Amino acid sequence: MEITMDEFETFAIDRLIVLRAIESIRIRNLGPVEEAERLSSYLHKHLHWRAEDGDFEQDRRKDLISHFILRLSHCQSEDQRRWFLAQESFLFKYRLEQLSSQEVSAFMRANGLMFEAVDDDEKMSLEKDLMTVGVPANGPGSYLSTNIASTDFFKVPFAQALDLVSKRKVLIKGGMAYVPSSNVTSIVVARFRTNLSKSLLVAAQSFGAVANDPRVGPLLQGVHRQYVGEQDFNSNGQEGIFTPEHLDQIADQSMPLCMRGLHKGVKQDHKLRHQGRQQYWLYLKGAGLSMEDSIRFFQNEFTKVMTAEQFQKEHMYNIRHAYGKEGKRTSYSPYSCMKIIMGPAPGQGEHHGCPYRHQSEQSISALFGSMNINGADREKIMVHVKKQAFQVACQRHFEVTHPNAHARGVNTDGVGNHPNAWTSASVEYHHGGDKATAAASMDKSGKAASEPAPAFNAGAQAQSKGSVGGAANGLGAAAPVEVATN
Repeated sequence: MEITMDEFETFAIDRLIVLRAIESIRIRNLGPVEEAERLSSYLHKHLHWRAEDGDFEQDRRKDLISHFILRLSHCQSEDQRRWFLAQESFLFKYRLEQLSSQEVSAFMRANGLMFEAVDDDEKMSLEKDLMTVGVPANGPGSYLSTNIASTDFFKVPFAQALDLVSKRKVLIKGGMAYVPSSNVTSIVVARFRTNLSKSLLVAAQSFGAVANDPRVGPLLQGVHRQYVGEQDFNSNGQEGIFTPEHLDQIADQSMPLCMRGLHKGVKQDHKLRHQGRQQYWLYLKGAGLSMEDSIRFFQNEFTKVMTAEQFQKEHMYNIRHAYGKEGKRTSYSPYSCMKIIMGPAPGQGEHHGCPYRHQSEQSISALFGSMNINGADREKIMVHVKKQAFQVACQRHFEVTHPNAHARGVNTDGVGNHPNAWTSASVEYHHGGDKATAAASMDKSGKAASEPAPAFNAGAQAQSKGSVGGAANGLGAAAPVEVATN
C-alpha cells in the first residue's frame, strides 16, 4: 500500500493510544461490562470499524497499517515485544468475542483453524466427565450447560489450550483437550499470540535496515517512548502557584518516586548530574514552576557547593534553554515514563531514571518502608516490580497513596505514563483541581494552612493530541543540550 507521512504518524499514534488504554484497562481489574465499555469508546474514537463498504475499507486499511507500524517500532527489545504482544492479544481477543458464532466459524475457516469435532457418540460416552468441567474444588456447579447434548465440542492438543487447562475449563483425555465451542476463541487467541511473537522476532532482524530510512527511521525509533495522553505538559501555565517554597511538601505528597528521588538528590547533594538536571528541570517546568522560580530554586541549592558566578556560567543559560528562551527557542516537553525507563541508567552519584527499572528490589522496598508504605500496600507494588511491570508498579503506588481516587472523579488516565500526570492527578485528589483552594492551603511561608498539600492546579493544561513528529513531543526535536557559556 501507499501511505503519506501524515498518515504514517497519525495511524501510529492512534493505535498507540488504544494499546496504552488497553494496558490501563487491564490493570484496573474492572468488571467485564465496564472493561468492554471503556475499550469500545477508545476504539470508536481511534480505530473505528464502520459498517459502510467504503468506510469499512478505509478503516480496515488504517487498522492493518497501524498494526504493522507498531509491530516494527516495538520489536527492538524484549520489553517492547512483550508489551506489544500483551496489548495486541487483548485487542484481538476483544474483537473476536464481539463476533457471532457464525462469524467466528467463518474466520476460522478462512485462516485454516478447523479443529476436530467430537461426534455425538463420543460426547455422550464422556458425559459424566464433561459435566465436571469448571466445577470448583469446594463447591457444586458446572461451568458448562447441564445439557451436554446441545453443546458442541472440539478436540485439540492440550498444549494449545493451556489457558483453558489452568482454569479447569476443558476435559483432558489421551493428550487431547475437549473444548466447548464457547471457548474455542481462547485457542484462536493463543495461536494469534504465538504467530505474533514469532513475527516480532523476524521484524527485529529487519529493523536496522528500516531504521536507516530518513523518512520513517526517527519515527519508528521514538514512537514507543511517545506520551499520548491528552495533557501535553509542555506549557507551564500555572506560574506563581507551583513555587520553590512548596517543593518539599509537593515532593512528599504529590511526586512520583522518580521525581522524589531527584528532589531528594538536590536537597542532599546540592547538585545534579546532566541527566538528572534535564529530567527534573523539564518536570518542574511542566508542573508549573516558572523559569524565574526555577532559576531561584536551583541557584539557592547549587550555590551551597559552588559560587554564584559558577552557577551563572554553567547553569543559567541551560535552564533558560530548557524553557525555550535561548538557542532555537524550542519549548521542550517533560520526559514521559517510557522515555525515562528506556533512557540511560544512573551511575554512582546520579539520581535520574526510573527507580522501578534502575534500582534493586531491596532498595525500592526499603524506600517504601521509609514512606510508611508497608504490609499489603507495599506488596501490591512490589509484585509488579518483580514482574518488571514498571509503569504498573507506579500506578499501584498512586492507588495505595490515593485511595478511591477514581471514585472521587480524579482523572488518573495518565498515571504511570507520565510523571507530570501523576502529580496532576495527586493534586486534583487533594484539592479537587481547584487553583484557589490549592493556593489558599499554603501560607506565605510555604507551609500548609489547613492541609499539607502543594499549591498546584491539576486542572486545565494545554490539550493536545500528540504528533509523532512534533517538536513539542520530543521526537521531532532533540532533547535540550546543555551548553557551556562564557
